[in-house]
Amino acid sequence: MALMPSALALFILAASPARAGQPGTAGAGFLKFAVGPRAVGMGESQTAAAEDAYAAYWNPAGLALVPFPQLAATYNRSFAGVDHQYLSLAWPLRAGSTLNVNFTRLGVEALDGFDAQGTKTAGVEAGAQALGVGYGRRLLGDGWDEPTLNAGLGLKGVRESFAGASAQTVAVDLGLLAVWRPKPSGAEWRLGLSALNLGPGLKYDAETAPLPTAYRLGLAWRVQPRGDVLTLSADPVLSRDEGVFMAFGAEYAVWRVLALRLGYRTGQDIGMGFRGGVGFKLKAVEIDYAFAPFGELGAMHRMGLTVRLGGPVETTPPEERALQAVLERGRRLFEEGRYYEALLEYDRALGLDPGNRSALEGMRRAHERLEK
Repeated sequence: MALMPSALALFILAASPARAGQPGTAGAGFLKFAVGPRAVGMGESQTAAAEDAYAAYWNPAGLALVPFPQLAATYNRSFAGVDHQYLSLAWPLRAGSTLNVNFTRLGVEALDGFDAQGTKTAGVEAGAQALGVGYGRRLLGDGWDEPTLNAGLGLKGVRESFAGASAQTVAVDLGLLAVWRPKPSGAEWRLGLSALNLGPGLKYDAETAPLPTAYRLGLAWRVQPRGDVLTLSADPVLSRDEGVFMAFGAEYAVWRVLALRLGYRTGQDIGMGFRGGVGFKLKAVEIDYAFAPFGELGAMHRMGLTVRLGGPVETTPPEERALQAVLERGRRLFEEGRYYEALLEYDRALGLDPGNRSALEGMRRAHERLEK
């Protein structure tokens, strides 16, 4: 029976969309399943781009950028009857300080069992879970007018089971994220760094399977052409199982309502490595979809739902001052006839306070002047 858990690890690795550089050398392969349709649609390049509840998976420092409480859930039906679900709750305590709770589950359809003589027996149950907590905090900067440095920490308990045998361990995630908005370009630059799944590994009897540790570096660039938002991102990754690979992504959000995504990931043995997706934001709800083709195996389809649970965090004077300063700059630029720059400032205000009436009205007026 001692070999059974290793078989589960091999099975999960085989079902994973990524190439395994040395199959079986790492346990808890389900921790490598990319979470969030936005991330998958952007080629899994999220180390610097993640800024929602899914940041707990990619870079916990991104949690510091979450502007309001939100609950995110994603579902992935993989190959060979493997189901993967991820649930994450991000709750800002104040601007630049966010707590997180997340849960990961992987289920496998019952596998055929055999006794020592090779006779078929009852089905064998297998599965894996991880329960985690995280925290992201702004260390430097006021959150808008100055460059900021954010840090994040995640801790999770990991469990795998197979045919009655199980193994448990703990894993740690660490992250840093710097954000810079050089003036007067209106662009935003981000540089992220994360170390994921650090821990002692899963021990079955006398054998220990190390965790799928990965080190990620991320660069993201964001600009607002005519009020829309364009994000480009790139991540070089060093993984215990997969060696070095690259991830690239792009997202174009039209009026913060419709998001079109495209991505590419190197190191994929089956299929070309391209991904794509789309997202719809409807007030307090965001619905996302992503697909990733894998040649003759078909395509993986991911669905996700993000629900906003409250208003923006405005409990600290610096954030309120930043919002008012951005609105005032937009008003002044509009009066000077610099309508495009005013549009960028009002878009920034919506980033601080989605739905702000003054910002929406300012954007409408600036658009009307630009169209004349």
